Amino acid sequence: MNLEFLIRLARPEDAEQMHDVHVNAVRQLCTADYTIEQIEAWVGYLDPETRRQYILNGAEDEILFVADRNGIIVGFSCFDMNGEISAIYVHPHYTRRRVGQQLLKAVETKALGYNYKKLEVSASITAIPFYQTQGYKLIEYSSHTLLSGVKIPCAVMEKYL
Repeated sequence: MNLEFLIRLARPEDAEQMHDVHVNAVRQLCTADYTIEQIEAWVGYLDPETRRQYILNGAEDEILFVADRNGIIVGFSCFDMNGEISAIYVHPHYTRRRVGQQLLKAVETKALGYNYKKLEVSASITAIPFYQTQGYKLIEYSSHTLLSGVKIPCAVMEKYL
């Protein structure tokens, strides 16, 4: 079933719902690929007020999009000015309904507007199949050090636009 939603730029008042999407997506969708300890190191420190302040203060060279379904944030994505996708998260209740695909399309369109020819992402192991279906190629497996200091496995992927 298709889902009606609008992709728009994130606003400070979206921070609480973005936080909810982020935490629920990781805790519910990543359990097959990551341990409970890794998951909690990933999202346990997150704070919606920090995210709100980040958006309020210009998001430091990042562009954040949300998928808004009649005032309910069902997903979000971030693109930084280094040509990297820093996040795409979809609430577990809204997966497989084109939300992630449309959030990625918004990022790719914005990147093209800035004349980027290629995008990279350090994808979670869970997200590899999603990015592959969107034309991203696996470059290498690596690890990502979280703000908590814990390393988690990930995959460097890229796509030429």
